[in-house]
Order: sequence, then C-alpha cells, then structure tokens
Amino acid sequence: MDKIIDFYTGYEGEPEIIFYFENAEDKHVQLKVWIGHFDAIMVAIEPTPNGWNGLSRYYHTDTGWVEESPWKIPDLDEALHNIQHADNAKLDHTALLVYHNLCELLHQAKIMNQNVWIEYS
Repeated sequence: MDKIIDFYTGYEGEPEIIFYFENAEDKHVQLKVWIGHFDAIMVAIEPTPNGWNGLSRYYHTDTGWVEESPWKIPDLDEALHNIQHADNAKLDHTALLVYHNLCELLHQAKIMNQNVWIEYS
C-alpha cells in the first residue's frame, strides 16, 4: 500500500514534482507537489557564501530532475540540511505544509537509509 501526501490536486495540467522512496515494508512513500509550492520553498533559501548547495543548487541551475526524471537525490544529508534553511516566514500556509512534509520525508528516508527520487512532469 502506498502512502501519498498530495499537494498537487487542483493544479492538474501544471508542472508536478513527486518525491518518493520505498520503506522497509515495500511501501512507496510519496509527496506530490505543485511546482508553485516547491518554487516558493526554493526562493526562501538563501545561497551560502560559497553559492547554492543541496536541492537549491539543482533548482537554480536547472539540472537534476529537470534534465532527467526520475532523478535520485545524490546527497540526502546535504538536501535535508539545505531545505531546513528555508526562511519559513516567506512561505504561505500551503507552502509551509509542503515544507514540513518534505523535511519529514527526507528525514524518514535518511533514518531508513533509503534513496529519495524526484519525478518532474
């Protein structure tokens, strides 16, 4: 049985991002997100003194899931650290819910030593 958290319904026809991994019980854990909510999160992350890192680097350089889907997040620790540094004050209510669910998904995958994949369509 799949566990699906849906922040895409109502935006059909617009770009969608799906984050997912498989847990120990062979269940798929998915977070379906409208691109606008994800854009809001990425805009709320400031670059480090060394530039963009984590998922924000791939987002701002149009690489990774934009070029290849599904795409495996290469460094889950870096991605989680990067996402956790978003300025929550810049997020509306729904983007904040997406943010919390994305952090939880990445954290759970890290604990379970699983790869996280991103599908973009």
